[in-house]
Amino acid sequence: MDLVTKQAQNNRKIPEAIFFENIDELISKNSVQRLMESLQEAYNKYKFMEAQLVKQRESMQNKLPEIERALSIVEHLENQKEDEVVDFLITDTIYSKAVLPKENKTVALWLGANVMVEFEFNEAKALLSSNKENASSNLRQFDEDIVFLKDQITTIEVNIARVYNANIRIQQTQQQQQQQQQAK
Repeated sequence: MDLVTKQAQNNRKIPEAIFFENIDELISKNSVQRLMESLQEAYNKYKFMEAQLVKQRESMQNKLPEIERALSIVEHLENQKEDEVVDFLITDTIYSKAVLPKENKTVALWLGANVMVEFEFNEAKALLSSNKENASSNLRQFDEDIVFLKDQITTIEVNIARVYNANIRIQQTQQQQQQQQQAK
């Protein structure tokens, strides 16, 4: 893979694909088969990384609305003026009525891994705002990394095509030389 990539220039340490400037010189130093194997290996690795980043981006994109919804609920609870009766989700299809007293000054938040913690409203808003900011930042980073990976994939695809075409050109030249020698 070191034939086709160089040290990473980005935050995730994704290697940068090298654009082959002089294909003929490169083929003279390395076999076409070795070059194609290295290019195909790099291409497969980039496609795998892209698929992983797209999956992580989608996961983060799904979390962002949940965080925003939780933040708006906490703000609503903080600003409530009187007791409220709400439908409380127990399981996917079972709801129960619940009374939310206006004197309530805390809210319980799921932190993940089956952990729920009770916070005061201002602490909950600070935590959710921080989570929202981190999720937005991660989403932007995923977008940048995906764009970078797509550029690297394009570079590798161009290199594969150029090596393949150069190999065909070399084979045609060799065939012509053999035909000329046989004609003499």
